[in-house]
Amino acid sequence: MEEGSMAMAPAEIMLDAVRAEEAWTGVELLVCAVLQLLLVFLGYRLDRATTHTMMIPESAYAIVFGLCFGAVLKFCTPVDKIGLNPQVLFFGLLPPIILEAGFSMKKRGFFTNFSTILLLAIVGTLVATFITGGLLIWLGQLGLITALTPAEAYLYGSLISAVDPVATLSVFKKNDAPPMLFNLVFGESVLNDGVAIVVFTLFQEFIRHGISDVDHHAAFMVVLKVIAIGIGSVALAAAVCFISAFMLKIADPMLQQYPHYEISIVLLSAYISYVVGDLAGLSGIVALFFSGVLMSHYHLTNMSQESATALKHLLSTLAFLAENFIFLYLGVSVVAYSSSFKWDWRFLILQLLVLLLARAANTFPLCALANLGRKDAIPFSHMVVIWFSGLRGAIAFALALNVYTPDESHAGVIKSSTLFTVMFTTLVFGVSTGPLLTYVGLGKRNASSPYLRPEAVKLLDEVHECGGDPISPTAETGMHGIWNDVDAKYLMPVFGNQRHDSESIHPTAASRSSSGSSDYERP
Repeated sequence: MEEGSMAMAPAEIMLDAVRAEEAWTGVELLVCAVLQLLLVFLGYRLDRATTHTMMIPESAYAIVFGLCFGAVLKFCTPVDKIGLNPQVLFFGLLPPIILEAGFSMKKRGFFTNFSTILLLAIVGTLVATFITGGLLIWLGQLGLITALTPAEAYLYGSLISAVDPVATLSVFKKNDAPPMLFNLVFGESVLNDGVAIVVFTLFQEFIRHGISDVDHHAAFMVVLKVIAIGIGSVALAAAVCFISAFMLKIADPMLQQYPHYEISIVLLSAYISYVVGDLAGLSGIVALFFSGVLMSHYHLTNMSQESATALKHLLSTLAFLAENFIFLYLGVSVVAYSSSFKWDWRFLILQLLVLLLARAANTFPLCALANLGRKDAIPFSHMVVIWFSGLRGAIAFALALNVYTPDESHAGVIKSSTLFTVMFTTLVFGVSTGPLLTYVGLGKRNASSPYLRPEAVKLLDEVHECGGDPISPTAETGMHGIWNDVDAKYLMPVFGNQRHDSESIHPTAASRSSSGSSDYERP
């Protein structure tokens, strides 16, 4: 009996430990739910605020709340490592954010500026990656910072090049920023995320295969793979979306009496494109974003008005909660899980200067290059704000949690630097965006009354669907015009419902003309 009791003791100890961990996880989730609830009320007040004193974005508040909770967590439990599986971020929290971005995007504004957005998102990300990596290698050789291998330096350059200007965009909304500026920043950020993930994955594979050096040939292959993966991801999104849109179109008309089935078809189709893209070695982010773009155009026309409205609100709610949770968790990680990172303060400061230089090296030259082919040139003041809007956020944080290097200390440096950069850019740059807009003469305030209902404010904000300044005839007959012709003649008759198009996508369009006007467009 004594031997049996002694044999059971370790099992009982393990069981008690598991129970304690489960109990503490429940406490963590409860506190996160309470903090999310506080952020909901805070976000509501920020949305209604019309004074310059309320220019602190929600993401900054979420990080501060996370820091406070992390401090409590640090002293109440002996946690010593990241408690959230990175896959939860990639497959649970990021999809609703990306899908909502594509779903709610105004297509005219995006495609009118499409060539410039592609230039900033693809070429800009590659330029930022290689400049960041190259300068970090040079600083490491000088002995000023932790000396990363070339592959590790470019790995960090790729993940930290993922811009996520959530805070900036929220300030743009509050300041009624110029539509061209808003759409360039928004469009670049979404496509940039997909490119950054692809480049990160390629360099991570180099490291896993024992390749520490990156020569010109390897860099050229990275560029070719990025282009191929981007094209493949868009094709995948189109295939999945056209199939599901056609299924909705030929479905039993009574299906429209069951909104939960219609919404399920849309959500599952989008998620399939994301997962298949990831499994096939493509970009799930790019596939999911374009799935949202296509679904908002075709699927909504085949759905009942109730389902379409419910889907829009559901996606915006899920994206809002997911973004807040990520920034909350980021704040928690800085304090509660600090022992999982290696804090090289010289690396932190110098890499921040490198990032600002790399951002400038791709923003100003590429915008100037884009102006050579644009009817409406991008003003220098817009370029300054675009450069300043290179905040890092959810994507960079999620990628950092997935970093693998043979030297664990190097991985710790990369993770700590990412955490520091995301927090610094969100808190400092996000809060400073409003004053910068005012300084460069772009911060015109919306005269909307603070007592207007949210629906009325949205109508005022969305009167003009064009995503840039008033569209020139050249723009209308360019890419956007060609797309409209192909869509109207061949695609919409097969995959959508022309008769219900305007009603499904913009059910209140008829009432907008009498509501007022605004040049600002929400994403």
